[in-house]
Amino acid sequence: MNPAAETLIRVGLIGAATGLRSQWGVAALSWSTPPAAGRPLPSALLTGPWARALTCFTTAAEFVADKAPSTPSRLSAQGMGPRVVLGALAGAALAQRRGALPPFTAVATGVSTAVAGAFAGARWRGAASSPGWSVAVAAAAEDLLAAGLAWAACTSSVRRPLPAGDDEHGTKPSR
Repeated sequence: MNPAAETLIRVGLIGAATGLRSQWGVAALSWSTPPAAGRPLPSALLTGPWARALTCFTTAAEFVADKAPSTPSRLSAQGMGPRVVLGALAGAALAQRRGALPPFTAVATGVSTAVAGAFAGARWRGAASSPGWSVAVAAAAEDLLAAGLAWAACTSSVRRPLPAGDDEHGTKPSR
């Protein structure tokens, strides 16, 4: 696959994860990007030990707070604001890490898919809660989906098919 197209898809996935759970996109990036001195912004913000500790805390806090009935809607300004900002940050950082997408495209994709993910998540929550599921079960299913999308966006362990005749190390078998 074309590297720019693959990066665009991954930025879309991380944006959607951020729309579902505002903290998952940046947390997945923080946890999957090796720390390196001199890394440019926004990646530098996400790779230090303090950033990993903070994203761990905020992800856990969101996991708990999301189930509380007093939590404001993700579609309110309080809920959408962080998703837009963190979707932009996650999209830019992921595109920068992969090096195959212009920054504006990455930010626009991260923001737009975060907004789409927020609306889809709100719709899912309403639909899943009505046939008899508890709100907590619907929210837990959404947590799993957000984590899966964030993981899929950040992982590079996807195995590509080998060219015909190559072994798993990329060499031709001896005859």
